[in-house]
Amino acid sequence: MEEKINQLNDLLKKNDNNRNSINNNANNINVNVGNPNDLLQSIIKKDKIIEDLKLKLSRFPFELSEGEKLISIIFTSTDQKIHYSIICKNTDIFYNLELKLYQKYTELSEVENYFTVNGRRVNKTKNLEFNKIKDNDVIILNTLDI
Repeated sequence: MEEKINQLNDLLKKNDNNRNSINNNANNINVNVGNPNDLLQSIIKKDKIIEDLKLKLSRFPFELSEGEKLISIIFTSTDQKIHYSIICKNTDIFYNLELKLYQKYTELSEVENYFTVNGRRVNKTKNLEFNKIKDNDVIILNTLDI
């Protein structure tokens, strides 16, 4: 019988310890909440910061995802008549950059062209990273004589 009383006392002590722990956690939560007006002011201030950051981000034409970098590439022609720099991402498909070049120099779109960089022919359907095109690389426009 005495053993059962000791077990019951142990259970009561554990229960008291758990209750004290719960009360302490509840008190900590109440302390962290603080004054509702201060909390509201803090939220308003953070909302303003978020809106300012969104406005600043909207001014940039590029949105960079993880692993993306801004680079500048330079198009030039073999006859040196074309010299055109484009800011782009390392993940951009080369064909899209070629279209931008043709928007600037419309006469180029009427002939068959291929591009080389550092002695390698560029695959137009792949991105710049795949083509090993890096920041400040010069891409040479070559015209096919047909």
